[in-house]
Amino acid sequence: MTLRLWVGVCLAAVLWSGCSVIPGTPAPTTTLAPVFPEIDVPGAPERLCREATQLRLEPLLRGPWELEEVATWRLTAVDSETALAVGEWSPLQRDLLIPFPKGMSLPAGNYRVVLESGTQALLTHTFTVLPDVSELLELELLLSPVGPVVTRVPDASRVFYIQFRYAGVCPGASLWLSVSDDDKGVICTHSLTLPEMAGAAFAVCHREDGDFFAAGAYRATLTLAAAGTWTLDFKVGEDPTPVPQPPTYATHCDPLFTAAALDPQNQPLLTTDRFQWYTQAVYVGATCYDLPPATPWLARWYRQGVVVREFEGLWGGSLTGIIWDSYAGSPEAPFLRSGTYSATLAISGTAPLTTTFSVIAYTPPAPTP
Repeated sequence: MTLRLWVGVCLAAVLWSGCSVIPGTPAPTTTLAPVFPEIDVPGAPERLCREATQLRLEPLLRGPWELEEVATWRLTAVDSETALAVGEWSPLQRDLLIPFPKGMSLPAGNYRVVLESGTQALLTHTFTVLPDVSELLELELLLSPVGPVVTRVPDASRVFYIQFRYAGVCPGASLWLSVSDDDKGVICTHSLTLPEMAGAAFAVCHREDGDFFAAGAYRATLTLAAAGTWTLDFKVGEDPTPVPQPPTYATHCDPLFTAAALDPQNQPLLTTDRFQWYTQAVYVGATCYDLPPATPWLARWYRQGVVVREFEGLWGGSLTGIIWDSYAGSPEAPFLRSGTYSATLAISGTAPLTTTFSVIAYTPPAPTP
């Protein structure tokens, strides 16, 4: 057998047996990357309350998803790549639940959730955590849902309304309202869920037995979740008519004066405490303040310690004025007798006032030698 024939036979045998007599490198294998469908999150919240502790998304797939494939989600601040929380998700879980770190609420700000597989981003959703700025703008009392606004509920009323306006709340925030009075405690209560961040609403209040509200003082207390408590005080019925109280006076007087005469305004003229022997009258009085109407007063005159005159009077002037009295001689003896005198003026509500004076005795002229 020739050499060429032998080689041909051998090569045919090798091909027939499937073996190779020539060593070499095996052919490379190719791995295909998974293909993910488009993902939407319809109705995904773009704003969360300050109290929120998680974000819930409902992914909608627009194509098939390999059952064994699992994607990774990552929560970060919008201006940071540092992951605040991470987790896995597949369509078998239905909702994509993003719990916040340690189950606590996030500080107010902007955040981002990224769903990815390897380096392939499948979904990006940004949202804002709102600051806590809840506030009550108005709390009013109404007689009907359309008004008017009042500060007092009339007698024989069976119903009234509490209206309030609010802002800066998270949709779904809770509000509690109660109305109580001083005698019977809580009259009515309401629990409301606020559907919007800002708005107005009212609550109706009536007794369970449908009876009239008793007259008296009432208080409406409104509590807005995480924002605080407000109160509105009002009354039902008219206040009882107060019994008029008599006015009070603080009557007081200046020291007594003694004078030889008074002017038309009752002001003293020629004041002194020593009068000449020919004096026919002496006037005693005082300026008094805060005098009640019809104030009684009493004047007493003494000569050498013996009462020579008493007079009772009744004040009929203004709050301030001069109360006075006089002592005079008689037609038979027009000049006051000489001696030491004293006078006392007692005015209701004050301590008695006292003064002294003297009338100089007549001294006849010396005879001419």
